[in-house]
Amino acid sequence: MPESAGWTRFFKKKDLTGEDFFGKFLDSIARIFEGGDEAETMRQIRAELVKAFDCDDISLFAYDPGEVPGPTDGEWVLRVKSGFGEGNSVSQGDARGLPDLMPGRPVAFTEELAQKAALKAIALAFEEDGYYGCDIEKKKIVLVENPRPEDDLGSGDLSVLAIPLRYHNRVGRVLEQTRVGVLALFKTPVRRELAELEGPLRSILAHAIVSPSCTLKDPVTGLFTERFLREELDRQLGLFDMTQGKLRGGFVVGMIDTLKLYKQTLQTSGNVDPEEVGQKVSDVLRGVGHCVWERCRKHALGDGEEYRSGYPGRLGEEGFAVILPLLQPNELCMWAVRLAKSIKSFHFESEELLATGDITASLRVIPFRKGSADELWKLAHKIIEGIAAEQNKARRVPEDLAKAVAQIRVFSKGRWLTTGEFVSELHI
Repeated sequence: MPESAGWTRFFKKKDLTGEDFFGKFLDSIARIFEGGDEAETMRQIRAELVKAFDCDDISLFAYDPGEVPGPTDGEWVLRVKSGFGEGNSVSQGDARGLPDLMPGRPVAFTEELAQKAALKAIALAFEEDGYYGCDIEKKKIVLVENPRPEDDLGSGDLSVLAIPLRYHNRVGRVLEQTRVGVLALFKTPVRRELAELEGPLRSILAHAIVSPSCTLKDPVTGLFTERFLREELDRQLGLFDMTQGKLRGGFVVGMIDTLKLYKQTLQTSGNVDPEEVGQKVSDVLRGVGHCVWERCRKHALGDGEEYRSGYPGRLGEEGFAVILPLLQPNELCMWAVRLAKSIKSFHFESEELLATGDITASLRVIPFRKGSADELWKLAHKIIEGIAAEQNKARRVPEDLAKAVAQIRVFSKGRWLTTGEFVSELHI
């Protein structure tokens, strides 16, 4: 893009000499990459960019190649994943609409036309991989390609600025790339010279959006990500259905008991530097992840046989879940019992300060049955929420809390049974 056409050279409305903008900008970018999953990353992008660019709001339009466009949409659809108008969409049809609205030619203002012009600017940015703006003021509307200061209609800001996002990845001598979406900023996106950041910003945001979807493992626990686990669950249940249940297997959902209470205990004990509390909590997550992986990779079944086929993944902040193909219901039960013992015997710093005396995990065993992966996935999240609510209610009374932790329950015929009840039922 020519230097004079840089969108970041748009309108300096006030003197901000002496402000460490670059430090503020880099801090915002760093926080974006601290998002733990796709949803959190999207929220961080909105919060940090609104603050960094001092705009009124943003909309992050993401491109999903798997979404089938409607009859009038053309070849692609973008949908707002974060920010203003979440859930709304723009399509190739919007880029090709309003043929009389040409860049640089002001037209008379109407509410309907203003909305369509804004959508056209966003759609054109994606379609042509270029910067587009839409200025709406003084009862006029103008579509702007590669905005320049002289394109302003007089207010000193730009109503809508659309920045195309493209992901790049160099493989050998080939620069692979794909379109990711469009970032739309509303009202005064920039207030100083930042032309040198235009290209890097596009690339950084594209990587931030794409990274959660292509990350295989959670960096803290070492377990698979939720996204991968969800897709593997769909695959395993598909195999279960295809073999009419002969494949067996099951799903174990677990939650680290009273992790928030452990954090509070460290903060109030006086034995741990407050700045190290986050690290200690992370050590617990990593330690539990180690125990889960170890049980997935080498679980003795007896007679010299060893099971090494589990798929463990993180579930929310304090939970995890494990897909266990091929195991019989009684074997699933034994797997959970041994995992619980492994976690309890693993040493975690200052766990003796807890009322329960140990870091433990509560587990729920669900043998595969006929049904959809969506239903099982929703049940898994409901289980985590239920365990957390029960423990939070019991936390003030040590005796009640002791009864609410380290529980193992097995789902059978619509009921939750203890391991003893479940084994007895199997032998009836």
